[in-house]
Amino acid sequence: MKPLKTRALIIIGMLVLAMSCSDKANNEMADNALDGGRYFLENCNQGDFNKAINYLLDNPENRSYFKGISLQYFALDKEGRQQLRQASIQINEVKAIDSNQSIINYQSSMDKIPHQLKVVNSSKGWKVDLKYTYSLK
Repeated sequence: MKPLKTRALIIIGMLVLAMSCSDKANNEMADNALDGGRYFLENCNQGDFNKAINYLLDNPENRSYFKGISLQYFALDKEGRQQLRQASIQINEVKAIDSNQSIINYQSSMDKIPHQLKVVNSSKGWKVDLKYTYSLK
């Protein structure tokens, strides 16, 4: 009876370990400005806003802009969302403001219009600050 309990505990432990590892892979912390911006943009284009929000600097104004982005995405028809999922992001320049802030200049293959995204270093990795992007408009 003891070996059966031991084996069951080992199996449960391995399952918990495997699940925690897959969680970390799905929510990888951005180690640099480029990754923070890229992870955010890619997840938004894929419509995976549950992952994208992990790369958002958390404050009420950013959450409001983020909600607007997700609403615009889901307001698109099926074809529009598919085009966005297939669009590529071209990074034109990553410009460091200082050691904790960078501006990413990028464009999408869909609209070819240059956009800017501010990314800041936080205790939880590099995060996108949408206030900067929307204050430019």
